[in-house]
Amino acid sequence: MGKTSTQVKQRYLDKAYTQIAVRLQKELVAQWEEAIKTDGISKAEFIRRAITQYLDSKQNSQE
Repeated sequence: MGKTSTQVKQRYLDKAYTQIAVRLQKELVAQWEEAIKTDGISKAEFIRRAITQYLDSKQNSQE
């Protein structure tokens, strides 16, 4: 991929997404990584589902 394409992609990612970072105990992360590997989902997908599920439950409890 050329430099221009990389820059365009980076601009899009910066505009459309936010990065988050967390610090967790190594043992917890190792267990989590093994579990999601077994389930065949990525870290990003797991986090996306967890956030969506949390927000849905908050919305449902307010109705």
